[in-house]
Amino acid sequence: MGIVIIIGGGAAGMAAAIAAAECGDRVTVLERMDRVGKKILATGNGRCNLMNVGELRFPGGASLAHAVLEKCGAAEQTRFWYHLGLRMRQEDGGRVYPISGMASSVLDTLRLSMEALGIEVITGVHVTGLFKARHGWTVMAGDKKWKADRVIVAGGGCAQPKLGSDGSTWPLLISQGHRMIEARPSLSQIVTDTALIKGLSGIRVRTQVRITRGGIEKYCEAGELLFADYGVTGVCVMQCARYASAGDMLHIDLVRAMGFDTRAELFAELLHRRNNWRQRSLNELLTGLCVPKLGQAIFKAAGIANAIHATCGDLTQKMLNTLAEAAADFALEIRGVKGFESAQVTVGGVSVQEFDTETLESKLAPGIHAAGEVLDVDGDCGGFNLMFAFGSGILAGLNGRACPW
Repeated sequence: MGIVIIIGGGAAGMAAAIAAAECGDRVTVLERMDRVGKKILATGNGRCNLMNVGELRFPGGASLAHAVLEKCGAAEQTRFWYHLGLRMRQEDGGRVYPISGMASSVLDTLRLSMEALGIEVITGVHVTGLFKARHGWTVMAGDKKWKADRVIVAGGGCAQPKLGSDGSTWPLLISQGHRMIEARPSLSQIVTDTALIKGLSGIRVRTQVRITRGGIEKYCEAGELLFADYGVTGVCVMQCARYASAGDMLHIDLVRAMGFDTRAELFAELLHRRNNWRQRSLNELLTGLCVPKLGQAIFKAAGIANAIHATCGDLTQKMLNTLAEAAADFALEIRGVKGFESAQVTVGGVSVQEFDTETLESKLAPGIHAAGEVLDVDGDCGGFNLMFAFGSGILAGLNGRACPW
């Protein structure tokens, strides 16, 4: 039995606290906010996508993420949740949610389990120092201090600072010699030039998006896209945000959104309509394929004046081909991505190379562990980030001991 201080009462911190307490440690959680687990309530649109049983998708820190989840992945975490009393269900794409469909069920399960295990939770604490003592470690917060045999730093990254993640625990690990990888927002909305998309806010399409720079593709993702006043959002867009920089181009395939597999198929349909709808207004050409406002944007992208008196018969085959091409490659210049206040996850953090994959213990400062988003690990949408947070927290709490559940 040892004394364990956990800095941060989020997903990783609470999982670590429960794992350590189950092994007989005396555990105290220090949380900066007025209550623990605020960010959990906001995950998965309030439903809390706990994990993913599919292939792992970690564009950042993959080596550590895979090592952690090999030891404490979906199967092990399922046993953890069942032990605590939470039941779950699997949905499309391998996503796993609480059976209630409410994130509050997850937080209640964690919070009540911590209470039952006698874990002390102190809120409103801003930890400012971490010092090696003769025996163990000293954690400082203003004029208050706590002694511990082990300290688990689980304060998160910078994503959604209003919910408690503001990067304030990184300096604690840096002070022990750890290297910091520059942080930036990810799984966020993309800001673009808005000349072509004015008036499209709120329109959703199922599509494929690509990011290119200098004509070279950087990333591609399919899914639902939502137009907004500032640019675009949606899961497929947020997956791309990690790779997006100002000056890149975002290419949206609206041919797919119209229900065609290829640009040639769309061209054939437009030619058919031109030949059979010669006297109908040009405004009607894309009727049934997309909403009128989006159709107008495609005409604009193609450089075809949608004159009020023009008819479908006025279109030449060259114009139809240009229109089909504009739909196939509806391109917007990227201005940047939304900041940490909108991001779901942080790219960057403390270097993963400096922590043991079995226990998440520091190789530079024995007795110090790190778990969750404070580390340079980031996953795609779909429950991967929470799964890593819980898995790394559990391993840090167990500290190499046998799993009690």
